[in-house]
Amino acid sequence: MTTQAEQARARIAKLETEIDLQREVLRNLENDKRLAQRYLNTILDPLTRLPLEISSEIFLQTLDTPFPEPGALRVPMLLLSICHAWTDIALSTSALWAAIDIFFSGTQGLKELLPIWFGRAQNRPLSISLGGGRFDQDITSVIWSHRQRLKHLEIVDVDGDVQSEMGVRSLWGGTSLGPLPSLRTLTIRGMGVWVEDDELSPEPFSLRHILELLRLSPDLIECLFSQMEFFDDVDANEILVLPKLRRLRFEGPSTHPHFGGVALKHLSLPGLEVLSASLPDRDVDDNLFSFLKRSSPPLRELISHSETLDPVHLVAYLSLIPDLRRFELQNTLGQVKEELLAVLADSPSLVPHLTTVVIHLHPISDSFWTALLRPLAARPTQVFHLMVPFRLSASQMPAPDLIAAFKKLAVDGPRVIVKAILEPWEHAFD
Repeated sequence: MTTQAEQARARIAKLETEIDLQREVLRNLENDKRLAQRYLNTILDPLTRLPLEISSEIFLQTLDTPFPEPGALRVPMLLLSICHAWTDIALSTSALWAAIDIFFSGTQGLKELLPIWFGRAQNRPLSISLGGGRFDQDITSVIWSHRQRLKHLEIVDVDGDVQSEMGVRSLWGGTSLGPLPSLRTLTIRGMGVWVEDDELSPEPFSLRHILELLRLSPDLIECLFSQMEFFDDVDANEILVLPKLRRLRFEGPSTHPHFGGVALKHLSLPGLEVLSASLPDRDVDDNLFSFLKRSSPPLRELISHSETLDPVHLVAYLSLIPDLRRFELQNTLGQVKEELLAVLADSPSLVPHLTTVVIHLHPISDSFWTALLRPLAARPTQVFHLMVPFRLSASQMPAPDLIAAFKKLAVDGPRVIVKAILEPWEHAFD
């Protein structure tokens, strides 16, 4: 009995050995098949017969976002898994690797991947988006080691350290910064904080940390701050001068009267051409007015998000920016919009180069259409864009005599164009 059992065990062991050998043969055959398939793909693939410049451009068109994610199923890494030829093209196309979206909630292996990714970008300027959770110092240390090449930086929904005594978020979580000589665009989007009545309030950030980043970026051209309230922890007399900044935008709740004003209090931007901010009402400290006087910028475009706006203040602002070409009014009450039209009609010498006025309307009233006619007749404005949520019904359109007047003015003068934001609809009175 024992002998028979031993023979059976030996037989089983031999079979297991044979099975392992056959499995190894099968694995080798499957690998050979994959290699043969990749080789066949290379032979049949029309991309392999194109010049590298053209195939590289085709690969670049597969990027569907300015900041690609570093995933195996995402371009550009997906291109490495098709065939040897595609791998060679992808690795030879440095522009594919010049941007990346870094999500801090899923950074496993990212510390090792980033140097490889940036190396594939060769000497190209880098575009980096940071988001999703707290800063990982191991990751940020790799990023900042390439800061000399950083051209576009976006920071989205990132938790920094919370300074509990002030309730203010810093941005870097203790990471040491250094000069950013190549940085041209900076975007920072806060998460916002839900307050009473289910209203999303801008998130408080330390202005000192923001100014530190701006100070390290002397050649910055464009800057956007969204859903951020700046806590003024800066010396009252500190002014940061950024002569090369051309476009500055603050985005947030229209009901927040100080939005952006605290930052403008400490900035001088003599080259600014585009500003999007809340214009202060008469009851708040007017940091914007002081900013415009101090900077004397050649402002070409102004976008206001204010819900209320005093006409006297408006005249004061506009008198400081005589080169203004485009003025957009968002989120304001109907009365304020009609007051703006009255200011433009009564002061034709104010902002004499103004060619485009954009007004967001909701709701729209008969009195607005009547008020609109006066500045159209008084100024050389080329276009009045009226933005509405949806297509206007017949009852919301101006009276027939006003339509006739608008069309008459459009022959040699300004055009009135109404456009819906939430559906494809546009109507021109010409």
